[in-house]
Order: sequence, then C-alpha cells, then structure tokens
Amino acid sequence: MRLLSALRLAGAAFFVSLSFLAIAQSQETRGSARGVLERDFAQYLAWFEGRFDNDRQVFFEPDIGVPESDRHERIHSIFRPVALPAFGDHVFYVEQYLDADPARVYRQRLYVMSIDESRNAIRLAIHIPKNPDAIRGAYLNPDLLAQLTPADMTTYPGCDVFWRRQETMFVGGMAHDACRITSTRSGRTLIVSDDLILSADGISIHDRAVDEQGAYVYGNRAGVPHQLRRARPFECWTAVLRGAVHGDSGQGAEPNDWNFRRGLWLHDQGGTADIVTDENPSRRFTVKLRRVEWPYGTNRPSLTLYVHEQGNPRALSYTWGEYDAERLGLNLRWLQVSCTHAPQRPWG
Repeated sequence: MRLLSALRLAGAAFFVSLSFLAIAQSQETRGSARGVLERDFAQYLAWFEGRFDNDRQVFFEPDIGVPESDRHERIHSIFRPVALPAFGDHVFYVEQYLDADPARVYRQRLYVMSIDESRNAIRLAIHIPKNPDAIRGAYLNPDLLAQLTPADMTTYPGCDVFWRRQETMFVGGMAHDACRITSTRSGRTLIVSDDLILSADGISIHDRAVDEQGAYVYGNRAGVPHQLRRARPFECWTAVLRGAVHGDSGQGAEPNDWNFRRGLWLHDQGGTADIVTDENPSRRFTVKLRRVEWPYGTNRPSLTLYVHEQGNPRALSYTWGEYDAERLGLNLRWLQVSCTHAPQRPWG
C-alpha cells in the first residue's frame, strides 16, 4: 500500500511538472511571437515615416502605352509621426494631395498604430477629422493637432488595416467587405478596400470602392496600385543674373548684379521650387529634381536636376548624376543652381 501511494504521489508530481512545463513553453512561445512582432513593428514605423510620391509612375505611363483611362493621377503622401497620447503611443498625421500641389489636399487622417497579438499583425486604425481645414498643413506645424481628442474624429468599424511582414516588405489590407461607409454626397453605402505594400523604398496603395451592387465608385480602373517612391528632401541655393537671358555668358557681371536665393526646399521625386527674381517686372523659374529609374531600356538610374522658365514646358537645361547623389549643381553662366540632400528638413 505504501508503495502504491508513493507511486501515485510520484505520478501526480510528474503530471504537475508536465503541466508547469507546458505552461512555461506556451508562455515562451507567446513571448517569442510578441518579440517578433515588436521587432517588426519598429521596422514598420521607421519605413512608414516620410514623404512619398508616384511621379515616376505618372511620368512614364504615356511612354509605355498605358491607356489614358487607366493612367494614375499623381499623388503625394505625407506620413509624419506626432505625439497625441489621447489616441495612442504611435500616431501619424497624414496629408495627401494631388498633382504636386499642396493646395489640392484630398485626404487628411490620423493613423494610430499598435500591435494586435490576437491577429499576429500590426493594426492601423483610421481616424477622420470632422474639421479637416482646421488642421491642414499640420505636417509643418504639429501644434495644430495639440487640442484634438477622439471626439473630434470619425472612425468606421471594419476599416482598420492589418499589416504583416513578408520577407523584405509589409503587406497590409482590410478584412474582406468589412469596411462599409455611407457616402455623405450620394447616400449610397460604399464598400471600401485597401491593399498596400510598404518597403524601404516606398509604398504601394490600391484603394478603391464599389457600391452594394458592385458598381465602380473610385480607384484605378485597371486595378493597378499607385506606386509611390520614398522622397528625399533637398535644400537649394540659386543665383540669377539680373537682366540676362538664356545664352548670355555672364561675363563682366559683378556680385551685386546677381539675385541670390537660399533655403529653397524640394524633394527628389519630381519636387519643384520656384525662383522669383527681384527685377521689375520679376521673372519666374522652376527648379525640379527627379530621381529617374527607367522602366525599360538600358539607361542607368540617375538623379536629374532641371530648370524651367515660366510658360515653357521644355527645360532650359538639365544635368544628372548618380542615383544616390547627395549634391547636384547646374551653371548656365547667367543662372546657377546647387541642391544638397537635407535630411534635417524632411517636411519642408
């Protein structure tokens, strides 16, 4: 009897040990999964921050024969992290505009990022401002957001985006048919979908909507995402010889004959900066910077700097350098431009 009791006690202890071991292993597995998500989350946040533009896509679509009805509009997307504890620990202010024109804003949002262990994913919750005009330009002045509370925003159940890492990118999407919004214009129910890919080089955005009958509402009709490349900021100085025209040699000019400008800001995805001279009447020139990567042929990728005169779509001149160049200049004798990578000025 004593032997039987001892065996029973030993067996019970053995099973208790196994139970504790299973719990410990389960906790270790959960800890490992959490660790992977935290590591991925840090990378995701670093890649998400910045300015993005699909200038390259728009520029080359006519050349490669994309039908006009299937071509993309040019969009510029700004994702700036901001400190808004009322919303969460990781909040981004989003402002997106059309045709490289900051006045043509079509979307303003707060994106709140978090780890969702139940889905083994990164959750992006979308908050839509009820008074977007009041916070326009907040990427330049985050103080405009300081008084916001969740009551100032609208959210829609089912419209969160879930991101998961796949090799060297993050793939994001909404749950199927879950994001349903009633249009304030038409009163129709819109079924919104958004598929995204984020990498170190840029972000692919395929947002679209249909009504409950499946009729097209918005989005690229060919089903091709907007391909936005990461934009690097540059700061330029310029000098224009007063009274000179294209082709003048500038010979004999004195320092006071030049109209100098410093601190011009632009980016390398088709970004522009205007030069307005102090002459009477004044003249306007535009500096453009484009990081060109050809979709066909054997041309090498390059960073290209253009100068345009107002009213003339053909560049007065242009120059190019290495794709990753951090400085590029142009000297026409009567007009000079020098642009240098300015990581200290990411927002403008």
